[in-house]
Amino acid sequence: MIYWTFGLLALGLVLILVEVFIPSMGILGTLAAISIVSGGVLAYTSDPNGIFVGYVITSIVFIPLMIFTGLKILPKTPIGRSIMLTGFSFNSAEAQATESGLEELVGMSGETYTYLRPAGIALINDRRLDVVTQGEMVDKGRPVRVIKVEGNRIVVEAIAEG
Repeated sequence: MIYWTFGLLALGLVLILVEVFIPSMGILGTLAAISIVSGGVLAYTSDPNGIFVGYVITSIVFIPLMIFTGLKILPKTPIGRSIMLTGFSFNSAEAQATESGLEELVGMSGETYTYLRPAGIALINDRRLDVVTQGEMVDKGRPVRVIKVEGNRIVVEAIAEG
């Protein structure tokens, strides 16, 4: 009887490991759960205090261990390499927040290309730049002046026309 009990547990653990590698839309996971629960019922009916307690402790230890092992091995398999991304999805040079040459814009004026509510686009020195005001709304086509640059954040203020 004890062999069937732990045999069903072993079958369930193997099915869990196979479920990690072969997506079966839950069929293998369901079979693993049925196998593990059936082994638990068999252990409880044969010896509720001895075999069943050992079965529960073994299950609590080995089920997460099998899941962890499967997920650790999966990226090294051909199936895992084909479905998982490796490395960063962007170039580290592109991830830098600063753009060179923006400091020279301080004091220059231009015209808003879109409404600034309070962020938008302005044409400054024949360049379309993302700009932000200090909270005020500025209409499209209004003249603006760059008052400060903080990293890649260009702060402008509306200037009087004329």
